[in-house]
Amino acid sequence: MPEQPVFPARAGRRRALPLLLATPILIFGLAGCASLVPTPENIVEGVVEQVAEQSGEDLDVDVDVTGDGVSLPTDWPGLPVPEGRLFSAIKMGDSFSLSVEVDSEDTARATADEIIASGFEVLSETDYGELKGLVLKSADWSIVYGWTVSDEGITVSYTITPVTS
Repeated sequence: MPEQPVFPARAGRRRALPLLLATPILIFGLAGCASLVPTPENIVEGVVEQVAEQSGEDLDVDVDVTGDGVSLPTDWPGLPVPEGRLFSAIKMGDSFSLSVEVDSEDTARATADEIIASGFEVLSETDYGELKGLVLKSADWSIVYGWTVSDEGITVSYTITPVTS
């Protein structure tokens, strides 16, 4: 699927960025509702619709639910990405959000460990069985990294924002 058009900057940036950053946290909140565990399709659909509506920043969206593939943004900060099928890559301003379908929880955890080994501090870690997550920080980046396990498979959600203070 070809890249979606870039939307021009508008005044609503302050509303869209928190939404983009909160998406993995909102996903984690569904842990108690096994039937509501997100699938790749509904994660992407919801995030893209809401971010596109509220974006006040140039938005670069690459989404794939058909299997044709997605590419990392050209200015991706070089952080590890789990091995699997990248089905969404969103760049808004200096922030990034990825969704990757992986084969196992071990793959999801191995990438988290690789990020930590590259100099990130673990600020918090959660484990709700089907839903696991970490909040990580380095001098340059803050990361919300998590994965869900459902009948549809295992999905890693990965949001990166620059440290501003």
